[in-house]
Amino acid sequence: MNRTVRRVLGCSAWLAASLVFLACSSDDDSKPTTTQGAAAGVKPSILFVSIDSLRADHVHCYGYPKETSPTLDALAAGGVRFQTAVSTTSWTLPAHAAMFTGLYDSAHGVIDNGLALSEEHVTLAEALKAAGYRTAGFFGGPYLHPIYGLSQGFDVYASCMTTIPADIDAMELRREVTKAVSPSHADVTSPRTLESITKWAAEPGDGPFFAFVHLWDVHYDYIPPPEYWKRFDPDYTGSLDPRDYMGNPAIRPDMDPRDLEHLLALYDGEILWTDEHLGKIVELLRQKAGGPENLLVLVTADHGEEFFEHAQRGHAISLFEEVVRVPLIVNWPGHVAPGRVVDELVRTIDIFPTLATAAGAEAPAYVQGRDLLGLLAHEGSIPTEPAMLELWMASFDFRALRTETIKALSSESQGDVGGFRLDKDPDESDPLQPTWPNMKKALERLHGLADESLELQRRIGEPGEAVVQPWLQDRLKQLGY
Repeated sequence: MNRTVRRVLGCSAWLAASLVFLACSSDDDSKPTTTQGAAAGVKPSILFVSIDSLRADHVHCYGYPKETSPTLDALAAGGVRFQTAVSTTSWTLPAHAAMFTGLYDSAHGVIDNGLALSEEHVTLAEALKAAGYRTAGFFGGPYLHPIYGLSQGFDVYASCMTTIPADIDAMELRREVTKAVSPSHADVTSPRTLESITKWAAEPGDGPFFAFVHLWDVHYDYIPPPEYWKRFDPDYTGSLDPRDYMGNPAIRPDMDPRDLEHLLALYDGEILWTDEHLGKIVELLRQKAGGPENLLVLVTADHGEEFFEHAQRGHAISLFEEVVRVPLIVNWPGHVAPGRVVDELVRTIDIFPTLATAAGAEAPAYVQGRDLLGLLAHEGSIPTEPAMLELWMASFDFRALRTETIKALSSESQGDVGGFRLDKDPDESDPLQPTWPNMKKALERLHGLADESLELQRRIGEPGEAVVQPWLQDRLKQLGY
């Protein structure tokens, strides 16, 4: 698919809702104990974790009243927490391509199911491998599959999807998927991910390592072990069945409030279950690295999740805050300021240049993200840069510019929509017209950034077609994509 060809597609439910709204709207002081990074002769091993579907406001250290995330809380207490971090989109494939390349979705081009990252792009794993790192990736969901080009640069790239036995042959695999046995959204992958990492960690090797870990279980269906959700909803006696989440008629905007409360408890239970496995992975790799001070841990998410805040469920249908604002925590004892909270807006595209600098690796000059390493050591602030958000999958055709105070929205089929003042309207319930002066300026900036990104894609390399085998096509349909 040639991304430079502008598509005129159907308006999304999110965009339609915005248009309806618009029709009736008017105008810590602690310092690290040592100097950071490879510049000081320190070449840390790196653990980069992406937790699928984890929205920031359900993480305890981000202000959520329930204790869903003791591991994340501990990492934040001993490291740096970015209060306002945003993804590039609201679904897995382009979000990870952005993190791996440091580019917006229009620049890396992997915006739909059938596309794969061009080999012309330099990925984070490739940059670290060139700097002498041993590289390993572990993934639990279908959009991290090698057919999408995200395995570039990894010495080891292992699937931890438990619905597919490692030794199954191709014909048997197709039969299993056709029968829809244990589709991925009902998968439980954290135990197998821990097992795979444990085996890899036991292998000998010299020099620093880079481990990427994709933890899947927070993604729907929400089916944590009962003891995890009962921590948050011990008195529930209803009959809500969370399986087949996106097709389940019981899960709807007008569902019984008590059942919705239980649904959120199930989601929180998945977070706690995943967080527990994260703690074991961190401890294991700290030992492999030779101690906590030798391991830089960065944890984030690819996107969040909607629970009817704007009449929708799931993700990949809007660019509201609940699906684009994600946690971002960096822990590296002795090298970053413990307990520091960074309020400035940052983007997941900033991960590549930040980790590259910490590792003494070289990020390509064209990378759109910024190096945040200085912020980790409490070395003042940096001027904020806006974030571009995009959603181009299937019939969606819109993008937004997210600043610290404004979100400006535009659609290829509907034109400039307007947006929201996030400083005055954090719930995004009171849209502003595109003619509002600050909104108009933001929209102009959005179009300029989009044009720059499209030109960058043409210059670096347009995406290729992902060769999706029939069994994986069936699997993606089962996931609702």
